[in-house]
Amino acid sequence: METYKFIINGLRHHDFKDKLDELYEFAPGHRMSISIEHDNAHEEDAVIVYLGSKCVGYVRSGADRKKACSLLRSSGRGSLLGKIVGVERKNRWLYMEVKTACEVSKTFDDRKNILSDWEFDGKLLPMEESVHRLHAMLDNLKQVLECEEPWDEDMEEWLLYVEENMWRDISKECSEKVSEILTLLSSGGAHCLEYSEKASRLQYSIDYMASPEVRRFQAQQIIERAHSRDMDLLLLYYGERAKEMILQLPPELKKLFLQDGEVFMGRIWYLHCPYRQVSAILTILSMIVRIQDNEGACASDNIPRKWLMEWGNRDLENAIAVDRILKTYELEKQNPLLAKQLQEMQDKNCEKKNFFAEGSVTLQAGSTLLGDVNINKQEDEL
Repeated sequence: METYKFIINGLRHHDFKDKLDELYEFAPGHRMSISIEHDNAHEEDAVIVYLGSKCVGYVRSGADRKKACSLLRSSGRGSLLGKIVGVERKNRWLYMEVKTACEVSKTFDDRKNILSDWEFDGKLLPMEESVHRLHAMLDNLKQVLECEEPWDEDMEEWLLYVEENMWRDISKECSEKVSEILTLLSSGGAHCLEYSEKASRLQYSIDYMASPEVRRFQAQQIIERAHSRDMDLLLLYYGERAKEMILQLPPELKKLFLQDGEVFMGRIWYLHCPYRQVSAILTILSMIVRIQDNEGACASDNIPRKWLMEWGNRDLENAIAVDRILKTYELEKQNPLLAKQLQEMQDKNCEKKNFFAEGSVTLQAGSTLLGDVNINKQEDEL
């Protein structure tokens, strides 16, 4: 009989989200069960944890999830029983032990997903500078941690950048670098206590990647790139072939993106695709948004417009993004109702807060959204 230990996270999103303190008190020693949730929208073959009939959370993604899946499959049962053996309030974790005669398969692999054999040979949007910098900071951290150097100001600055920007890259390469750094921090070496606190911070950032807020940031990034200078150049490069390029994305993924952008971003994050594949997916999605906006297609209202209405009230950066799109596209002609709604929202924001920098142009009701000056400016740029 072997004992396997798993971390349970996601506690704040399920049946005990309003009773976490109570859960922390009575959970230790209680029996829990784990089972595979094959159709989970965010992660295929997620391992769900139940206390009685209530959902507590999920076995943490990565090695823990793979191990739990392998045990369940080798057992031939629909669930396995275990018990909670520890609590970590800071990270909102529970520790669970499962005792079983089953063995973890050494050849366990995830089932093939929709992108397993998918490739894209076209021209992509270039990597953003912030993503270049993120990988540089990760590489820097790994180098000094391998040498077990004492924590200093440079290392703190690198970690802060990673914490604030990890959401920008959902590629397998980024996940692997973060995992390696977390392992180095957790091992501690000569600086065990010093590194332990940093490991907790990084793990929190990993868990934060599963939050709805991060999903919205990632979806907003697609919208912003759809209306970027890089996309202008990409559409010039493809010309009439642009519509052919967007057809290369698996139709199931396109459908999911159009239905729910947040769920879509969660699915891509948990698939751990290589960077080039992720870049191809985001490029095609940005092209879809841009082409549909250019054509004034009603379908595009379900992509950026709904999100813009929600995000425009959030903060300065989002309000500026809405303002830029209002100024760039002739929404008054293509969708008068939407243009009016967005304009009213922007006017309301301007009354409440000084969202826009001094000297920026604020649109007036009934004005032309794409004036002669902007047309000439765009023609000069192109």
